Amino acid sequence: MLVEVSKEEYRQRFTTNPHMFISEEFIGMVENKCDRVVRLMKEDDSSMGLIAGITDGILESPFSAPFGGFHYSHEYQFYYTISNFLADLKEYIRKEKLNGFSITLPPDLYQSNMNAKLVNALIRLGFNLVTPDINNWIDLKNFDGTWPKYVVEQNCRKAVKHGLVWSVEDERESLEEGYRVILKNREEQNREIHMTLDGLLDMRRIIPVDFFMVKDNVGKAIATGVFYRGHEKIVQGIFMGDDMEKRNLGAMNLMYKHCFYHYKEMGFDYIDLGTSSLKGEPNIGLIRFKELHNCITSLRYTFAWSP
Repeated sequence: MLVEVSKEEYRQRFTTNPHMFISEEFIGMVENKCDRVVRLMKEDDSSMGLIAGITDGILESPFSAPFGGFHYSHEYQFYYTISNFLADLKEYIRKEKLNGFSITLPPDLYQSNMNAKLVNALIRLGFNLVTPDINNWIDLKNFDGTWPKYVVEQNCRKAVKHGLVWSVEDERESLEEGYRVILKNREEQNREIHMTLDGLLDMRRIIPVDFFMVKDNVGKAIATGVFYRGHEKIVQGIFMGDDMEKRNLGAMNLMYKHCFYHYKEMGFDYIDLGTSSLKGEPNIGLIRFKELHNCITSLRYTFAWSP
């Protein structure tokens, strides 16, 4: 049986996080976006746990993040430990008379062993698999500056030839200009943006947030990248976007190249470049663009269940 425990009791057992979006620091920043946060463990086995938010009777992980997931004492949990926890989770939802449950697991990059067992167990226990999103990431350990197609390097050289410059930014005025590039890019593609610039800057209270720009030959921002450093070995790309009217100049090629080198030199192993689909609908051009930049394509799973 699952029981709700205090933050203190939960953290006595789970002292580390598979990723930042289920850390107490992050949960504390977003807990006002749900009706109530619950921390669940088994009465007789503290090998696994779940932090989730309840909104309108739906138990959600995440309730305000790209993905959520479970805590665990180590990634080599017995299969029956996982399946028993999930079976008890269904009983908890029934007992509490909740309307349903939704969970988006981290990409395999963060927990491949756990994901394999979780996905299997969730399906076998009757949780419904929502169309999985396509996720892309780069293995910096094996990145040496070569590309699958020479056109990438050609575009980088074109960008330099046209006077484009990649830079690290930190001044408020520059960040506002860069954010406007992302905002316009999203609007032109009919995609929502769920964070303000102030929201991004607030994140700096708990993790480093990096802002990069590619500027044209008169110093105007035409591409922006925003990254979180909330994991020991994995950097997460939160927003990347360019001025679509100047896309032929190769600004995003230059952005990817410099960001890869930047984080490789800092000692990171991977960059999670996020999803290339929206609610399962693939962005074919974006997938192709990322794969041309050495990105690996995998799946990010979302499951739902109603009693």
